[in-house]
Amino acid sequence: MFFSFHVNDALQIFHQMGVVYKCLPNAFSYDYLVHGLCAQGRSMNAQELYGEMKSNGFVLSRKAYNSLVNCLAIGGEVDEAVWILWEMEEMKQAVDSITYQTVVDALGRQGRVEEAVRLLRQLREKELLDGQM
Repeated sequence: MFFSFHVNDALQIFHQMGVVYKCLPNAFSYDYLVHGLCAQGRSMNAQELYGEMKSNGFVLSRKAYNSLVNCLAIGGEVDEAVWILWEMEEMKQAVDSITYQTVVDALGRQGRVEEAVRLLRQLREKELLDGQM
């Protein structure tokens, strides 16, 4: 609950930055909020902010990307998680082992075992796996 209060306060300040504080958000402020929203399981809010961030020309950090992929996969939004996972690769952001394991596990829980195996093969071919799987 304590963390939730801080993220909501940060969002309020974030949305007032240009008007009240006469400054624009930067990549760090977007990263912080995406990561915080994901930590609360607020994937829809995180995705909206992520879309805004992209349209403003910013790129998520590795940490925020991994948070978003994990949040989506755990929340059952596996297709979105896989899409973001490939975007991470495109943006040259390292995928950590927890992230790809979470996506593979989520695919398996949905009975999409063949897709999980195919994803693992693709990650191996692109040398994105660290050999743990």
